[in-house]
Amino acid sequence: MILVGDSPNELPLKAENKTRFVCVSDTHGKTAFNFPIPDGDVFIHSGDVTKYSHEDEWSKSIAWIESLPHAVKIVTGGNHDFDLDDRFGNVANKQEILASMEQAGITYLEHESYQLPEALGGFKMFVSPYAPMHLGGAFMPRDTAPYWEKIPQDTQILVTHTPPYGYHDRTSRGMHVGCKALLRKIKAIRPRVCIFGHIHEAHGWSQEHGTLMINACICDRRYRASQRPIIFDL
Repeated sequence: MILVGDSPNELPLKAENKTRFVCVSDTHGKTAFNFPIPDGDVFIHSGDVTKYSHEDEWSKSIAWIESLPHAVKIVTGGNHDFDLDDRFGNVANKQEILASMEQAGITYLEHESYQLPEALGGFKMFVSPYAPMHLGGAFMPRDTAPYWEKIPQDTQILVTHTPPYGYHDRTSRGMHVGCKALLRKIKAIRPRVCIFGHIHEAHGWSQEHGTLMINACICDRRYRASQRPIIFDL
């Protein structure tokens, strides 16, 4: 059983043999919140670090993440993070952002695998900013299916900006806008945890056929930073 919640008070003290993950998404340049960012071992931001990809948004967000106490900090892009997408952004701007992240102790991952240190469980991750076309933006190819084929079969923690179709992907108009191709891949590989964001109003988590599904959006549909990070122990 995976322990999960959106308040440290709801979870028991972390067992010695567990790793505590703190998940956020869609902060959209906001760095001050009416709630604490919980302590833990691994901090994961699943995209939309900014709203407009402006320089000041990046500098403030990177400084905020650097200030957090987590031993490992993992970030990917989202559809608002234009400067990270080679099709939209300026190469020099991207390199400057990535250099700032590296100096701040942040690991930026863009559609690639990553393995946590053995001291933190050694879990195998795959992290990707891509999403199907929905309202437009960065990292939105016409066909996402070829991208998901790169996800290794032994992935245990899958981090994507998009939700899989049908899971925490319902908009305020009642439409499911997650990725069907991603859902097919998840069913094929059965990761233990899927972490995503993108659809602000679908924040929450559920257990689905042995996989923990987490929509970690901090901003609500009006871009207010009103939704708490989601924590789980693995």
